[in-house]
Amino acid sequence: MFPLFDINRRRTFPFWTIAIIIINVVVYIFVQPYLPDSYYISPQKFLAMTSVNPLDINAWWLLFLSMWFHGSLYHLLSNMWFLYIFGDNLESDLGKFYVPFYLIGGMVAGLTHIFMMPNSADFFIGASGAISAVMGAYLVFYPRARIASLVFLVFFITIIELPAWFWLLFWFFQGNVLPTLLNSMDYVAYWAHIGGFVFGVVFGLIALPLIRREKSQRYDAPYRW
Repeated sequence: MFPLFDINRRRTFPFWTIAIIIINVVVYIFVQPYLPDSYYISPQKFLAMTSVNPLDINAWWLLFLSMWFHGSLYHLLSNMWFLYIFGDNLESDLGKFYVPFYLIGGMVAGLTHIFMMPNSADFFIGASGAISAVMGAYLVFYPRARIASLVFLVFFITIIELPAWFWLLFWFFQGNVLPTLLNSMDYVAYWAHIGGFVFGVVFGLIALPLIRREKSQRYDAPYRW
């Protein structure tokens, strides 16, 4: 299943979501092609750098940079499409906390991959860990939203609408947990997806009641003349 759009009206213009998309595109086209391998990080490299000094600024900087790099045009476009679909509504509700949430989610996703694959010498790149965090929070905030999806069947293609909770849980378990259990890593950082998604769910469970309470207090406040 490939998501086409969500049926979930946003209340504000998704400025920061679009800004993140633009930054990723600019980095892929104008920056990444000219970077040497020293700008990329692998679990082995990160653990080696932090074994001497856990606060090694270079190691953490490379981990941060990894969420802005992509391995192919398809990798970039699919990630940005997912971010646009699931990020705009979340930005409306999180406001100024949206960008910090996105960045921390990406770092948590990268760390999950590192500590679950500590012997890997393969570089890992991509925004999918941070986007997985967005998707995890979307599950908590908008479980009843509808996701219009392109479904590829044996002899034909069709479009169906599915509740967000089903679509996201199907993506999480069938697209990430199952390949991990089957040890079918296939050069995809599934652990980053899992770590980011779980972080997003936990964050959503904490943030949603606070946001609802803040909105309730705002709307219930008396007018002052």
